[in-house]
Amino acid sequence: MKKIVQASSSFLWKAPKNNAVLDIINRYPINLLHTFLTAADTMRLYQEDLVDSEVLYGTVVDVLSEADGWAEVIVLDQASNKHPLGYPGYLPSDTLTELTASADRSQQQVGITAKEGLLRFETFHGQQLLSFGTTLPLVKETAEDYQVAAPHGLGSINKTFATRIEEAVDTPQRMIALAAQFINQPYVWAGISGSGFDCSGLMYSLHRLQGINIPRDTIEQAQQGRIVSYQEALPGDLLLFAYQSGQGEVHHVGMYLGEDQMIHSRTPGSRVMKTTISGSVYEAELAVVARYW
Repeated sequence: MKKIVQASSSFLWKAPKNNAVLDIINRYPINLLHTFLTAADTMRLYQEDLVDSEVLYGTVVDVLSEADGWAEVIVLDQASNKHPLGYPGYLPSDTLTELTASADRSQQQVGITAKEGLLRFETFHGQQLLSFGTTLPLVKETAEDYQVAAPHGLGSINKTFATRIEEAVDTPQRMIALAAQFINQPYVWAGISGSGFDCSGLMYSLHRLQGINIPRDTIEQAQQGRIVSYQEALPGDLLLFAYQSGQGEVHHVGMYLGEDQMIHSRTPGSRVMKTTISGSVYEAELAVVARYW
């Protein structure tokens, strides 16, 4: 059975059990983003291996089972080697609601391109915070707003926060410009949202806002793109790095900016930054250059 995410965002938990970070999240309404989490909170996600990914408002999931306030799900738009249909994991049941016909993901989509945006509902006096990377079906467009179909009904998003998702010849430049707004944004393990990204989550979200659905994690990102040499690399390509001087397991990814530089969400405890490849620890670990645009 398919359901849709009604929380502004939710982590995709590895196991259906309570933990200290989830206790904090549960103190806040589900229409808030996770900006209230501290650096110590988000570090626990990594150190205790609690989560694998994140889902955003309007994401459709396949629910395999529900018990004791948890739903075992497959995130259908996050490709993964862990399951043929998408990314498996667990979501609190209250973050999901019934899927309606209005949530048609095959029609024109609108994506949030600012760190966060505001969805104003039209049938009642309410609003929902939306994260960067959130996508919703477009119903109609005015000079100032997009009207979209959301889990809670029709709503409007001001165009200063969002754009239509459509193919464009300037895809690499658009992705790089979107990434630049997150310079110094703290790293969040498993994050794909404006509240914080892990390395592959940032690449996933940048491509998703161009209508390009790449795999969620680094290993799969290295496997499924068009492979080119570093000498052939163009801005917008993914640079993937592996242990054992590039011969081992892929563990990190950044987006090539040109001129021997990349932008990336570096490591737990670090931030989104620009790095020059030559002379860095990444030079010897460069394993794959993958192009998806």
